[in-house]
Amino acid sequence: MPRRLARRAARCLARRAARRLARRVPALALLLALPLALLLAAGPAAAAETRGFVLTTDYSTGSLSVVDLATRAVSPDVAPVHTDAVARWYEGLLYVVNRLGQDNIQVIDPAAGYATIRQFSVGNGTNPQDIAFVTPTRAYVSRLGSSDLLIVNPATGATLGSVSLAAFADADGNPEAARMIRVGPLLFVALQRLANFQPTDTSLVAVVDTRADTVYDADPFLPGGQAVLLAGKNPVTTFAYDPVENRLLIGCVGHYGVLDGGIEAISLGAWGAPPPQAIQSTGLVITEAALGGDVLDFAWQRPSALWPHHHYAIVSDASYDTRLVSWDDATHAVLGTLFDPGGFSLADCALHDRGELYVCDNSFAAPGLFVFRAGADTLLAGPLDTGLPPQLVVFDDPRPEDDVAGVPVARTDLSLSAPWPNPARDATRIALSLAQSGMVRVEVLDVAGRRVRTLLEGVLPAGRTSAEWHCDRSGGVRVGSGVYLVRAATANATLTRRVVVLR
Repeated sequence: MPRRLARRAARCLARRAARRLARRVPALALLLALPLALLLAAGPAAAAETRGFVLTTDYSTGSLSVVDLATRAVSPDVAPVHTDAVARWYEGLLYVVNRLGQDNIQVIDPAAGYATIRQFSVGNGTNPQDIAFVTPTRAYVSRLGSSDLLIVNPATGATLGSVSLAAFADADGNPEAARMIRVGPLLFVALQRLANFQPTDTSLVAVVDTRADTVYDADPFLPGGQAVLLAGKNPVTTFAYDPVENRLLIGCVGHYGVLDGGIEAISLGAWGAPPPQAIQSTGLVITEAALGGDVLDFAWQRPSALWPHHHYAIVSDASYDTRLVSWDDATHAVLGTLFDPGGFSLADCALHDRGELYVCDNSFAAPGLFVFRAGADTLLAGPLDTGLPPQLVVFDDPRPEDDVAGVPVARTDLSLSAPWPNPARDATRIALSLAQSGMVRVEVLDVAGRRVRTLLEGVLPAGRTSAEWHCDRSGGVRVGSGVYLVRAATANATLTRRVVVLR
């Protein structure tokens, strides 16, 4: 086909697609006059995520499968995991939180053929729920069966301490800590506050200052150390961060089978900067009554010119049939139903940076992953065979953990690039940037926290400075193969990056 005709055909198809979308979502009719180039510019930026990690189970066996995001090809059953598990990706490793009955963290390395390179207990009977990272050698584990937030070294499995959350417990003495997210130096911990697995009078979000391992006072205007009081009860989903409104969102299911919850927003205010401001709930951005069922999971889509308020949720109706819906946080209304397979079969949904929504359908008749185009709400693929039925999907997000969705608050005057090349054989280079001149130390540590070599130490000017590590110790002795940490520290900030040395 001549190039001119091909371009004309592409424009025609794009206009037809836009009209179909406008019929489904009337507000889109206003966008039909925009040039095609502008519509294309509103799409996702260059993708950095490459893989999806899918936890699968038939409730007697658990497994890990991997999806290539470019081709959607699935590699099933690359590693065994527990039947009740969640997962987090951090600095090149997959951390599987094996929950009830296992009580451990399993560390899987894709670069080593998905081998389990480490597995460590977090306390028998404690039922861990999540892991959140500060550095590759410091992380927090929430546990449903303990009132203490555990601090661990994920590189060794060693216990480093704990933070008591007992002050926020209900009558049974346990606050039931669930999912977590870290924003800058603050860690947010959902506290379900349950009695016999049913919510009590209130649920909370505790805030922990990771710089001091102390409870952060979410409301300095009230006496004592305050947690965030939620309007909904029983927060069960992961947190999402909304950079436009500088807030967190979490799904609160309340009592199952009762429309008493929804998706709730927590305003972060201007914490960490004078004058002090309260971190507080601003209420439900959409209710379960509006969603049409119990909220089991949701996916928050970053606002764009084309889709400024378009998000997703998995809900369960009175008959315990699950469906995937899209909804608008400005109108607080459901936009439409994308997927309604029947039965209690939809387990998880997640967006990746290619603008696609992955949905786990764990029905026994036809289980698999389904892929939708985010915003347009059109089915792209599925079911993708994951071996066992899929329960949860996470992606290899390359953003550093201290940069949650480009958070614009609690920024420091220091930035540190990822080492390059990584893995390294003979040398690797990093770059740091200072907002203003100041004292800086850049050093290399092993995973046990022992200093291997100091690369820079002294007063540096504002701007960018590079440093090279020749994969050696002080004195020029070459280090062996393994994982090392490059750490940069100023008077008020510390950043760490992971580098792998191969021999």
